[in-house]
Amino acid sequence: MTNLDTSAWSDVRVESRVEGGHRNEVWTGMSRVGRVAIRRSRRSTDSLAWELELLTALNANGFLVPAPLLTDDGRSSADGIVVQRWIDGTPPRGASDWELVATELHRLHTCFTANRQRPGCKTITELNRSSRSVDADMSTLPDDAATDVLAVFATMSQVAISVVHGDPGPSNLRITADGRVGLLDWDESRVDVVHLDLANLGIQVLRQDEHQRAVRCADAWEAANAWTAEPSYARQRLAHLRPTPPAT
Repeated sequence: MTNLDTSAWSDVRVESRVEGGHRNEVWTGMSRVGRVAIRRSRRSTDSLAWELELLTALNANGFLVPAPLLTDDGRSSADGIVVQRWIDGTPPRGASDWELVATELHRLHTCFTANRQRPGCKTITELNRSSRSVDADMSTLPDDAATDVLAVFATMSQVAISVVHGDPGPSNLRITADGRVGLLDWDESRVDVVHLDLANLGIQVLRQDEHQRAVRCADAWEAANAWTAEPSYARQRLAHLRPTPPAT
């Protein structure tokens, strides 16, 4: 049994908890439209509303995303609970699949350059020693870590800014039987530098110098974003920014 309250959707039946992940609670379920994903969001009301509005706009522009199902009285969420359409498919398996992903991310970055920022977020180039964005609270980092992270962020000042997915790893991607790209889990989406979406794909899509900067930027972002929730992982990513000491 679960304390997940889906009574606002009278036709939804909760099935089982989806294992994995550190920051989101997700269950599978069934409804009149078929299989669904049911998520309990940790975001504020305004932040979640921004995400769900984005998903609606993405769906309208032909992106394959987990569109929210409305409650019986027409809301897209209820007390932080969201019910979304399930997307079948498999994670990217090879270069051709990753090329499809890169193309779809490029389309995202081209179509959504004028969106307002997600409430509570900033671009990485706007962050300072005391600011926050998504789960990154720069004030919680030690001085040396914050200095390293902010120095890397400063190198991104000339990179294009748009809506970014925020976490386009294999677990959040589905390649459908007909070759479409499904983009799952928009919990970390926001307006930010587009290279954050392009640094760690299964293929290199940027010029070598840009790619190297993007990888460092992704390491810096992951270190800051995970510092409180996943400290061991955050320190691993931070270590990538620092030169390896010579062997003695």
